[in-house]
Amino acid sequence: MVYLCADDYGLCKEISEHIQRCIDAGALNKVSVFPNFDAVDLQKIRNNKNIRMSLHLNLVEGKCMSEAYEIPLLADEKGNFKQTFIGLLVHSLIHRKKFEAQVCKEIRAQVLFWKKAIGEDVPFCIDSHQHTHMIPAVFRALLKVLCDEKIKPEHIRLPAEPFWIYIKTPSLYFTYSVVNVIKQWLLSFLWLLNKNQVKKHKIPVSHFFGILFSGKMDEKRVSKILPKYVKMAEKDGQDIEVLFHPGYIDKNKLGFKEKNVVFEKFYISENRKTEFDSVMKISERSVL
Repeated sequence: MVYLCADDYGLCKEISEHIQRCIDAGALNKVSVFPNFDAVDLQKIRNNKNIRMSLHLNLVEGKCMSEAYEIPLLADEKGNFKQTFIGLLVHSLIHRKKFEAQVCKEIRAQVLFWKKAIGEDVPFCIDSHQHTHMIPAVFRALLKVLCDEKIKPEHIRLPAEPFWIYIKTPSLYFTYSVVNVIKQWLLSFLWLLNKNQVKKHKIPVSHFFGILFSGKMDEKRVSKILPKYVKMAEKDGQDIEVLFHPGYIDKNKLGFKEKNVVFEKFYISENRKTEFDSVMKISERSVL
């Protein structure tokens, strides 16, 4: 199965509306939802039996869902998250046990919120904003919470792309951004550190596509890479998750006041409209 997934549902009204347009058009079959921003009508998504929903675990933007005074390494006194991916990684190495314990508290709050929101009959799927759950201490905390709460996830995103597919596509060599290449190398390294935990807990995973072209997932690039993923998936019997960010927003209609949004430039990027158009065109080819 090929899952075309849109992240960031629930960040703000306009982003959610554009993602909803993709859903209504049958262009997506998976959506990842923020637990700590705008309240969203999950029932509208649940009514669409073709859509898989996922918790977009968030430790870097907006407000925390646990008590702020209990997680000072993650949030300020007002409850605003204050770390970036790198900040979380550094604190996980410096403070270790204290960091992991605080991450556990916040993840538990978000997981329990999501469990209540989706109900018992909806499969439990998880990914994270900025892929922070790939940090080993965060990953361990997540697994601990799931174990404590007796939640068996149907899927946990592991954003590590197989480099050989891209190496075999030389026409795209000069289309990668340096930032995305660095992200992918880092995530692949962290995947190696988490790999034993994945096997130990028998976590359901799938092939992933969407980091190296993040922000530039246009139709041309996707059409060159996705068929190779499909062949690989047919061979080993795994699903494929393709990540898009089609929830674009007009910079003149920003509604982020008092929301502690730190990646504003990413949300108003014109590339998001490109990804919106790409999702619509790809779905017309009956990839789903």
